[in-house]
Amino acid sequence: MTTTSTHTHVTEQKAFALLAELQLARGVSGEPSLRFADAVDTLSMLSETALKDFLTYAETQRVLGRTLFVLRSDLPGNVFGDYLEQRSAEEFRRVARLLASAQRILASFEGRGLPVVIMKTLDHWPDTGSDVDLLTSATDTQVLSIFKDLDATPQAPSWGDRLAHKFNFRMAELPELVEVHVGCLGQTGEHRKLASEVVSRRQWKTFGRSHFPVPSCEDQVVIATLQRMYRHFYIRLTDILNIYGLLSTNQINFDSLRAISERAGIWPGVATLLTVSHSHAVAFGAPAIELPSEVENAARFDFKKTHLDRRFVRVPLVPEAAKLYFHQLAGNGKRGDVRAFGRLTMLPLLAAAAYVSFRLTGDDKGVW
Repeated sequence: MTTTSTHTHVTEQKAFALLAELQLARGVSGEPSLRFADAVDTLSMLSETALKDFLTYAETQRVLGRTLFVLRSDLPGNVFGDYLEQRSAEEFRRVARLLASAQRILASFEGRGLPVVIMKTLDHWPDTGSDVDLLTSATDTQVLSIFKDLDATPQAPSWGDRLAHKFNFRMAELPELVEVHVGCLGQTGEHRKLASEVVSRRQWKTFGRSHFPVPSCEDQVVIATLQRMYRHFYIRLTDILNIYGLLSTNQINFDSLRAISERAGIWPGVATLLTVSHSHAVAFGAPAIELPSEVENAARFDFKKTHLDRRFVRVPLVPEAAKLYFHQLAGNGKRGDVRAFGRLTMLPLLAAAAYVSFRLTGDDKGVW
């Protein structure tokens, strides 16, 4: 591979901006914007090693497939042509293997009359998540029986896994783990009714040549909110792209979204994730969208309260995330959901244990 590369490295913050501009600043008239052209020009001058690092970072942000597509289409001449073709072929095979395994798992559930939803994993399409995430209303015994028949190996659960009522399995043909949420959503498994509703509202969509049951657009936003605003407290670039994509194509029924979110006590978190994601997308070159007033009014903070560290957009824990947690806790208490309220009270203890574990061992996986 021959190039006239002059840049040997880009920082992770610069890489985040370049990845965002490749997806969001391309322009809507068919003519690339100046910002998009500058991003492509910058990438065309990277060394081969720097490009590999950049694509590794794209994989961390769950945008590798989308990035490879743009680079293959828009890099001038044949810059990095052979390498990009090879990397694209590898990613295609990985995704195809994941879809084949997911299809096999789905057939096992559906063959027993047990409904299941593939959540989060396919939100990033044509990219996929780092594991295969499932939500089912089956029992523990039924889930364990299915994966035993699939020759999958159960993984040791963390404290958080036990609280969230989920299992992890390793399948021989699949590098990614399979994570199964059994009748619950949320870090402490507090959302049992919501989980049942998500399964009942599932929609069948096409990915590649396969058809899978996935959450409705509204449920997709709700599940992303639980993960980003109430658990991890950081937002990946793919979350911004996914949510902006739903907003820009008018796929969200806001009345339905609000009703679902209010029943779960997380409407402020949902509204905040929508506004923060939209603002970051616009900051990286996407056209602005007029959000409903009820979304803007319910949002507890805007994108200025977040910050981009080396890898992700961080949601501040105090006081912003803490206020969202206490609103959720109080909402479930007012509705008399004793189970949800009790489980949510365990979240600070779990978070504290994870922090101590991380400080002592450098790893919180056994806890969180």
